Amino acid sequence: MLKKVLLTTGGTGGHIFPAIATAQKISEMYPGCEIVFAGGEYGPEREITQKAGIKFKAFPARGVLGRGIRSLGAMVWMVRSLAQSMKFIRSFKPQIVIGFGGYAGFMPVLAARWLKYPTAIHEQNSIPGVTNRILSKRVDKVMLSFPDINGYFPPEKTVQTGNPVRREFVEASRNSPELDRHKRRLLVLGGSQGARAVNDAVVSSLSEFKALGVEIWHQTGQNDFARVQKVYDREFPEARVEPFIDNMVDAYSFATLVLCRAGASTISELCAMGRPSVLVPFPYATHDHQMINARHLEGLGAALVLAQSYLSEIHPARVIGDLLAAPDKLRNMGKAAMREGKAEAAEEIVKQIEYLVSEKQGKTDRA
Repeated sequence: MLKKVLLTTGGTGGHIFPAIATAQKISEMYPGCEIVFAGGEYGPEREITQKAGIKFKAFPARGVLGRGIRSLGAMVWMVRSLAQSMKFIRSFKPQIVIGFGGYAGFMPVLAARWLKYPTAIHEQNSIPGVTNRILSKRVDKVMLSFPDINGYFPPEKTVQTGNPVRREFVEASRNSPELDRHKRRLLVLGGSQGARAVNDAVVSSLSEFKALGVEIWHQTGQNDFARVQKVYDREFPEARVEPFIDNMVDAYSFATLVLCRAGASTISELCAMGRPSVLVPFPYATHDHQMINARHLEGLGAALVLAQSYLSEIHPARVIGDLLAAPDKLRNMGKAAMREGKAEAAEEIVKQIEYLVSEKQGKTDRA
């Protein structure tokens, strides 16, 4: 019986949304469970978590990877975060603490481990970040989205659960009709990180897309919206252009094909919705993990991967147009994505949590 759970992460949606999905599943299975989401003071996790109706607790957090000597300054926030984490955990008394990566999720998990609370982590990407690599040696359970083919984690406590997607995607995957492969609808997800290259690849070919009869729904990212909107107003006013799409289920339902980055959460949403994709991995992602994510999906026959460095050398409208003109291929790609989708990932994570909590309780009862 879960009564109190602390989830912790921050930084990007790729870390935050799987934690939100897990919180939703815990609330569904244990309506009386008190859930707190611990994140960084300045990251997007506060706003996202509060929109989801989950209690939020802020701790100091700063990234240190690649900073060299400047990372010595991280000692200040690390000490503050550790002290605050230990104080909060002693007060809240969670049954378990689960980290979903990112620097904001490091100290609360470490503090819980030192205080002898059950701990677990979830890694979304094919190549784990430094936070989860360090914590994996200390926590009770390591949960993965992708197989650990490189042996980063201790196998005796590692389980592949899949990457949890939010409730709305699970429901949509069960109820949505099969992909209408005869429509030519392109969803472009420029995103917020490195969006300009994807946006430029599309707007440079708007006249060709229009000539091919392609319908476009384009998320530009906030910083690039005004510039991209001007080009659409001039060359393709019929398209739908937004800085950010709130209802991603509707967006994926619209799409015959998706052009996007290859973050773990995006990959999981594509698979949950059974949508074929053209993936342009963000080349500056830590350890190039987006390329590894993308190649995994391409190997399943669910996606086509284009390196960002090739975007200026190829004809994007021709590549995408060829796919949109091949409905049987799109159908097979969508089916391959759907087979990879793990709608039960959040439930599997909750089962792992339940086991750790009951194991701890059993030890306490025997003591």
